[in-house]
Amino acid sequence: MKTFKYLGTLLLLAMVWACSNDNEIVKPESVQPVSDGITFTATFGVKNGTSRALSDPDDGTLKASWQQGEEIAIVFGGDKYTATVTEVDADGSATVTATLPAGTPNNQPVIYIYPASAADGNGLRGDVLSSQDGTLATLSSTLDIATANGTLVVDGTTAQPNGTVTLVNQFAICKFQFTDENEQAIENITSLTITDLATTEVITVTTPSPMAAVYVAMMPSNNSTKFEVTDAEGNIYQKTSSAHLEAGKFYRPTLKAIFFDDPLKTPLTFEAIEAGAEVGCFNDWNPRTVLQYRINGGEWTDYTMNERITLANVGDKISFRGDNHETTGDALDRFLCYAPCYVYGNIMSLLYKENFATATTLPRDYVFARVFCGSEENIRPIYSHPTKDLLLPATTLTSNCYEGTFRYTNLSRVPDLPARELTSKCYWTMFEGCPNLTTAPEKLPATTLVEGCYSRMFYGCTALTRAPVLPAPTLVESCYYCMFYGCTSLNYVECLATSFGSYSTYKWLDGVSSTGTFTKAAGVTWQTGISDIPEGWTVVEK
Repeated sequence: MKTFKYLGTLLLLAMVWACSNDNEIVKPESVQPVSDGITFTATFGVKNGTSRALSDPDDGTLKASWQQGEEIAIVFGGDKYTATVTEVDADGSATVTATLPAGTPNNQPVIYIYPASAADGNGLRGDVLSSQDGTLATLSSTLDIATANGTLVVDGTTAQPNGTVTLVNQFAICKFQFTDENEQAIENITSLTITDLATTEVITVTTPSPMAAVYVAMMPSNNSTKFEVTDAEGNIYQKTSSAHLEAGKFYRPTLKAIFFDDPLKTPLTFEAIEAGAEVGCFNDWNPRTVLQYRINGGEWTDYTMNERITLANVGDKISFRGDNHETTGDALDRFLCYAPCYVYGNIMSLLYKENFATATTLPRDYVFARVFCGSEENIRPIYSHPTKDLLLPATTLTSNCYEGTFRYTNLSRVPDLPARELTSKCYWTMFEGCPNLTTAPEKLPATTLVEGCYSRMFYGCTALTRAPVLPAPTLVESCYYCMFYGCTSLNYVECLATSFGSYSTYKWLDGVSSTGTFTKAAGVTWQTGISDIPEGWTVVEK
């Protein structure tokens, strides 16, 4: 199961990353002019612990040296020009050359930026920190950024710095490592998101492979910072901490994790209430759903359609996932339990195998229609878990997408339905005939309805006592048609409609409790009866 983990104390062990006496540019002994522009030549001094080909000897410092071919930007006049390291001397200094445009004036103000990839025509790029891969190699080549302001001495076809220029590192470097609550190293980090809570600036790190240490360049800061780390199993670690970060320093934070569940990352799961429960996905005529399953969080295995998987013990779990968003046909095949099981997790795992935790779009009409449906004679033994939620996070729906999805099952509570834009018959008969359904969502959030969108949605839910709030001002054809028909315990409805379409509330409260409370919009006239406000109910205006 996918989980959140909260981080314990964040230890920022700062090692000074010296930069005050290096990165100097000194006047060269000779220059070589070229005919198509002005030749800039300079010598960059020895680098001690700052940039250029960083290496980590794991002693609290970062080692650095110039590499031939490295590039430094010279920015002025809305353009950048590239100086290249052409030679690295035995003492560690580097000769750099560049061609500047003819006509560059003497005493031209410039900005020097290392590496050149971090610059544009205006200076240091504003997005350099937004996406990183956590490797020291990438950080060394693209993110160990140093800058300086200066002017050029131009003499005919040659140019050189005016005096000594010192490049100053702009960012702190952090080596993030993590342990779990048992002090065991986490060695499979796949992503890290760092949010400065004062500026809302975000650094996103996606590693090329699971790693035990993640290197990140960060802005100097005294702000509170939120860290979220994901490992290869999808577990998430989270911590908010205040940290003092200075440019030009190297930090090695150690973060301790505490476990937390993220239900969106839990695939659709059935959990045995009785030992020996059998679960499967069935279509004897034309199977079209392709799935994988795993037992109790083990390895994913290809599922053979119409196979019954036995959950031997009470509490055993089977989870399903599959890439069925491009499957031809309409609905997925039907899931059946042959003994009582809880159902929970994210239903989108049946459609988007790898990315279901963030998926919110349904791919086609009828996609979940009757997927768990039973019959009046055979109520499916599928139950709501006492503490774990069934999630239907889609906000982009399709016609008939949830038609009869949980019809004639033993669910006791309705999942949240977050979609604000509806489609034709999207929730038609969705929970019809669920005898144990006692809890509906507090509110159905959509305010613009479409034909038949909620028709027969809770038809025959005899244990339901309170309807969700219905905020839509304009009712359209058949939108609430028989919506609560036969809900014999229902005694509270709040409907704020101000205009009505044909058959919009036809028999919607037929067979409900003989007494109850109906809250309506102030000044709106309703009739009395099974297609309006039931006789004997108290009316309240809002």
